[in-house]
Amino acid sequence: MTSDDKIELLIKHIKYSPSREWINSYFDLVKRVLDVTGLRNDDPRLVMSLSPNNTGWHFPVTINNRYVVALHKKKVNDQNRLFVGLIFGSPAKEIPKFRDSYDQDLGKWGQFKNLRGEHSKPPFFLRFANFPELLYWLETSDQVYQCWHEALLNEVERAKASPFRKYHKPLMYKMAADVNFRAEILDMAYTESKPGLDLLPEQIDEPNEFYEGASKTICVNAYERNSQARNACIEHYGVKCTVCGITFQKKYGSISKGFIHVHHIKPLGEIGSEYKIDPINDLCPVCPNCHAMLHMRKPPYSINELRAMLQK
Repeated sequence: MTSDDKIELLIKHIKYSPSREWINSYFDLVKRVLDVTGLRNDDPRLVMSLSPNNTGWHFPVTINNRYVVALHKKKVNDQNRLFVGLIFGSPAKEIPKFRDSYDQDLGKWGQFKNLRGEHSKPPFFLRFANFPELLYWLETSDQVYQCWHEALLNEVERAKASPFRKYHKPLMYKMAADVNFRAEILDMAYTESKPGLDLLPEQIDEPNEFYEGASKTICVNAYERNSQARNACIEHYGVKCTVCGITFQKKYGSISKGFIHVHHIKPLGEIGSEYKIDPINDLCPVCPNCHAMLHMRKPPYSINELRAMLQK
């Protein structure tokens, strides 16, 4: 299978998801798995595969021959549903949130069998029907987070290599770890729902190399803005203004879906040469009003300075 074929297959499976935001959250979760475990693309314990099948498990991540996170496509009442499977330690059965939400939020309880040399209670692989609820629990419940965190670390220490390493696809690792590449793939999959929309006059949409800084004059003296960098920022932070908190779709409805400006924290006019931009640390989403207020001073106000003004 060629590189183009793999990307085509990846995009095909991405389109099974309910929305761009949903699948981006899934790959954010996969990235968290990589961050917690410290596993990198060349680690023999890690396998991130890309199945050619239309049914079953999609975008699975295994550590030492055991699933730790995956998507499961299944027909429920003649409709395709996506479930998120996630590993948890054996104490998962004692977590009230899991017990109380079984019928609504958990699609299925599953427990692994002991592998060779494993004598402790094996972990669970829980299939969640309500993915946003799962993410909320991981953020707000220490008990849920610790049960998940410890299960991941146990898998890392359990063996030194996976017998299925030959099925690992670096493309899938890049999809999780590289938010810029992910934004580009999601742009290809969702051509009508790119997160970046209208810009301030000094922002120019030029999706060339992932660098910024070449001076231009379009209405005003300006610098190139890279669409991939902007989209990667919004994929990470969402479309909520980081200063005042407004989300335009909640205020104005569907006509404003995805609308937001992106603020360059370090003004490009002060850099004067090309540089490699970090869309997470160099950019942040802001509404047009706050964006204009940030630029009412040279150098611009900081995000925290403008927040403090709103609180007065």
